[in-house]
Amino acid sequence: MTFQPGRLLPSDPQSTQERTLYPHVRGSGAIATMTREDGTWQFRQLHGQPDDAYGSGGWNDLQTWLTK
Repeated sequence: MTFQPGRLLPSDPQSTQERTLYPHVRGSGAIATMTREDGTWQFRQLHGQPDDAYGSGGWNDLQTWLTK
């Protein structure tokens, strides 16, 4: 099955919408998804099991996590 991304993660937080699932590729090459609710981002890596496969926090936390 081929991964079919939805809306790609915008480059700035003002362009995002709450409760929208965004896909993005992490620095490691792993595919991840993230969503925002009440200003808090929830993010997870879709394959592999690194210590940081899941997380939550603000926009800067999300950006830092994506670079790994």
